[in-house]
Amino acid sequence: MAIEKEKTELGDQNIKIDTSSNSNEINWADFVMADDSDATEINLGDFDLDNDELVATASSKIKEEKALATLVYVKTALCELGYETNNHNPFFFTSLVNVSDKELSGFLYVNRDGFYSNCQEKSELHLICSWESVKDIELVEEEESSMRIDIISKEGKLTIHEPYSKNMLVLLSIYKNSWQKVLKGEINIIAFETQEEYLNWLHEKTA
Repeated sequence: MAIEKEKTELGDQNIKIDTSSNSNEINWADFVMADDSDATEINLGDFDLDNDELVATASSKIKEEKALATLVYVKTALCELGYETNNHNPFFFTSLVNVSDKELSGFLYVNRDGFYSNCQEKSELHLICSWESVKDIELVEEEESSMRIDIISKEGKLTIHEPYSKNMLVLLSIYKNSWQKVLKGEINIIAFETQEEYLNWLHEKTA
């Protein structure tokens, strides 16, 4: 499996990753940037759905609505923090996961092209798995405050562990209920410029 600097796919075998760092821990203080104009701060952890009830609401909303949310505000924040993102807005984001059996820490950013993370180099966004190679996504384990999935691909199996929340249940709902419709152009896509807009949409009654 070829590993490239800019586009990388991780499987469960022959993973070529720089592990020279002694720690896989993320300190999000390193990823907070002050805006000189208004002194606002960006903390990626603020974009997580912060309780199980909200995760359940988002998962159900995706199943019931014929629409897919894209999180423009997440892409905007990452650009302001210096990450290079492509033209597609993400439809899923969670601020901390551990990738592969090496438990490499970073965020998870998913758009139409595939799964991205900064788990290899903290200041750079890399493709860890393309949608073209995905054959299935399986829930491996769901504990009280964490969960683990396997992305089954042509190259092998990629395990992603979310240690402190269960936001990836939303990703599973997207995969099961929306993804094929996205590919076929059979689903409406709603772009949210702010997190407040997105949360308000989640709480709206389904028609």
